[in-house]
Amino acid sequence: MLLNYLYSEFYEEQVFQDLLGLSSADWQSLLERRVMPAASYLFTNSSLCVSFLGQFQERELYRFHLKSHRRWFEDLQCFGLTQEQAAKAFFLSRFRNAKEAFLAGELGSRLHASDPEVLSAFDGDLEERTWGHFLNGTYGICTRDGQPDTIFQKQVGVRFVENMTKTEPHLLSGEQLGLLRQTVDFLDGVESEFAPHEVAQSSRQRCIIDVREQYLAERVAA
Repeated sequence: MLLNYLYSEFYEEQVFQDLLGLSSADWQSLLERRVMPAASYLFTNSSLCVSFLGQFQERELYRFHLKSHRRWFEDLQCFGLTQEQAAKAFFLSRFRNAKEAFLAGELGSRLHASDPEVLSAFDGDLEERTWGHFLNGTYGICTRDGQPDTIFQKQVGVRFVENMTKTEPHLLSGEQLGLLRQTVDFLDGVESEFAPHEVAQSSRQRCIIDVREQYLAERVAA
């Protein structure tokens, strides 16, 4: 199941390089200049092949990159973003624009009115950490497309769900449960499914699966 998931959502590194039209040297240059995310998954495979001629064993390391990171590479090319400073500025511009769009939307404005402190956490320190996690491949694991906009949406969705579920289900009003349901649905749209072995430890389990079961099951059934 793990390999099925990886090949469904990710490109193996050599395949990714070929699709982008890059040599290994070109690819390494992008990583060293810190403008392109590293692989999200490393997969080590040990194999044994047996035939009448004998046995053959090999061990290989595969690196898997989120398919949608191809869009990030295309943006780098389109806007001539060849160095980290420029790539980071582009990333943060989209990240901040996503925050503004969220606040201007119906769900975001309601959530912000209910808990204004959440968005205060989206400061310069968080942005620095987010850029670092983007480069090391983390957001290729936990978001559907690994784009700056989606990363913000994932982060803010998790924070609001976590805050709302600090209160026991029976203490939430029908209006509060309705807002929680909208927020969980919003988060569901941007979070990845996660690899099968990771789901139980993931924010998908904690903020979507568990919340639907513990807070929203009766409401959904109704």
